[in-house]
Amino acid sequence: MNNLEIEFMKYIEPYRQYGEKIELKLEHTFRVQKLCKEIAENINLTKKEIETAEICGLLHDIGRFEQWKNYKSLEDYKTLDHGDLGYNILKKNNYINKYVKTEEEKAIVLKAVKYHNKYSIPKNLKKKEKTLINLTRDADKIDILYLLRVGILPIMIEDKPFSKEVYQALMNKKLIPQEILKKEADSTAVKLAFIFDINYSYSLKLMQEHLNYIIEKFKKTATNKKLLQQLKEIQEVINNYIEERITC
Repeated sequence: MNNLEIEFMKYIEPYRQYGEKIELKLEHTFRVQKLCKEIAENINLTKKEIETAEICGLLHDIGRFEQWKNYKSLEDYKTLDHGDLGYNILKKNNYINKYVKTEEEKAIVLKAVKYHNKYSIPKNLKKKEKTLINLTRDADKIDILYLLRVGILPIMIEDKPFSKEVYQALMNKKLIPQEILKKEADSTAVKLAFIFDINYSYSLKLMQEHLNYIIEKFKKTATNKKLLQQLKEIQEVINNYIEERITC
């Protein structure tokens, strides 16, 4: 472990008494940190920018631990926004100073933590801020799909068609806002739509295998003809979208 990871573990240690969810979030954190580094290297960022990307990954979910402690839930819509909570934790008593020193780095990391989970990011960001926020968002989404694939997060499978609003969002290559979800399976559809908010070709390639696995699992259990047709169409749209983006 490097010094920053040691500092992070010092912060996390008191939360480890609160059970398995904390350990799962720790594992997620370190995978996202690694993915941030991989993406940053792939898009040829500088050595310093790659280091900042790793810090963004390390801290992106720092709000989750306090969220679980206080609410025993990781559902933002039922509790509070964990990106905003993480931002406030890092700002309190200048805790962010334990991880970064320059004002530019502080601004980047704080914004990456705050906006990593938002539906969209502000339009007035500086180029470097946008790059590092976007790669953090990519890394987080990739690992969420991985968690679905390996069964750590449940794939909510319901043998009924997706709701019309959710299906149309996927067909129109749009993210799915939480407020339009109507059925159990819609919550997995939200994750499928992540692909339409991915920023880098390297990220798209990493996500494609996860997405196809999840859709195939859906298809194997589905008997509803309309749902099967929806899944076939969604899978085709997703794979065509990825191929178009990668070859651009």
